[in-house]
Parts: sequence; structure tokens; C-alpha cells
Amino acid sequence: MKKLVLFLAIALSAILAASCSPNGPEAVAKKAISALQKGDYEGYAETFNLDTDSGRHMIAAMVEEKVAPEIAGKGGIKSYKITESTIDGDNATVKVHIVFKDGTEDDETMTFSKVGDEWKQDLMNK
Repeated sequence: MKKLVLFLAIALSAILAASCSPNGPEAVAKKAISALQKGDYEGYAETFNLDTDSGRHMIAAMVEEKVAPEIAGKGGIKSYKITESTIDGDNATVKVHIVFKDGTEDDETMTFSKVGDEWKQDLMNK
């Protein structure tokens, strides 16, 4: 029984360390939403697994053109909160509840993949 408790404690510690680390999927999700909140579309694009600067610039431009007007139409992002985070090997899912300044709310699911020792947002949800 003591071995089982020890094993569970170690496993839980590893999961918490991975999800709450400065490079964990939750931290990357917070960085991404915070960048959107500030209008930092290049910073948002940096959370994706993109090999080139041109790819990041393309994502940033697309977000500024398509997503920014929607956010602005709701008065901007007032606050956000991680509601759930799941890690399965080198893949993760983070659910975020977003409150806009006009009072509307939205729930987003973000997916991530581990690239080397970093978590990066997936371009397409898995």
C-alpha cells in the first residue's frame, strides 16, 4: 500500500510540474490569451509550432485581420481562466473560459504538442 501511495504521489507531482511549469501547456495558453488581450499578434503567433518567421508573421496577420475585429467588437478581453488541463504524453488540451468587456463569455479548447522540451499550440485542434 505504501508503494502505491508513493507511486501516486510521484505521478501526481510529475503531472503538476508538467502542466504548471513555465513552459507547460497552461503557461503557453496563458501567454497566448494574454497576447490576444494586449493586441500582441506576433506574441500570439509565437505560441504555435512554426518553423519560420514568415509562418509566424502570416499567423499574426491572419489573427489581426480575422480574430482581432471579433475581440474588439466585444470590447476586448476582460479576463480569462483555465478551467481544465489534460496532458496525454506529448499532447495536451487546455480549456479556457474567456469573459469579454461587453459581458459575453466564451469557452475555448486549445490543443498543444510537445516539441523538444517546449509545448506549442497546434494550428489545427486535434
